[in-house]
Formats: sequence, C-alpha cells, structure tokens
Amino acid sequence: MQGHHTRKARKPGPALPPPRTSLRFLVRLAPRDVAMFRFLLEAYDHLAYFTVLDAGETLLSVVCSPHQEDAVRRTLEDIGERLPLSYEPWPLSCAGAQAGSNP
Repeated sequence: MQGHHTRKARKPGPALPPPRTSLRFLVRLAPRDVAMFRFLLEAYDHLAYFTVLDAGETLLSVVCSPHQEDAVRRTLEDIGERLPLSYEPWPLSCAGAQAGSNP
C-alpha cells in the first residue's frame, strides 16, 4: 500500500515509584464552561480528573499524580487558552495568590 505509514511503538520510560498522595489544583471557571472543561481535560489522555466542589461558585478539584504535575499545569494553561479559568495549588495558600490565571 503506497503512502501507508505505520507508527513506531514508544519505549516506556523508567518506572517511577508509586505516589503516596495525589496532587490537586483548585480551578475556577464559569458554570457554562464545565462540560467543555471536562471534554478538553479528557482529550489529554485522562491525565487528571476533577470533581465539583461548589456548583454555585463553580469550584473544581483537579486531581492527578504528582509525577504528572508539569504536564497537568501545561494542560490547564492550554485549556485556559480556550476557556476563561484560573487555577491554584491545593491546599489554598494563605496569601491567596494564584499560580496560573487566564482572565
């Protein structure tokens, strides 16, 4: 078959030790954007999942492996380019400073 390309299988990286805890982020966005946020987050190979903490305020807890922290931050930044959202590390810092924000 001409023009048919096959993908080479990726070699798995070295095994990481199992995490003892999960990493969490607090995400705020408009109620109308929750379904799209779920769709976009799932599109990133189920890198993280979320639960709704407060439907009225649209506060979400995004949970992931600590090994995936950088990838999840990049994912939240990417999603933030499509949807207005803000996120911060969990638990909330006393100063209330946000780690990432897209107005």
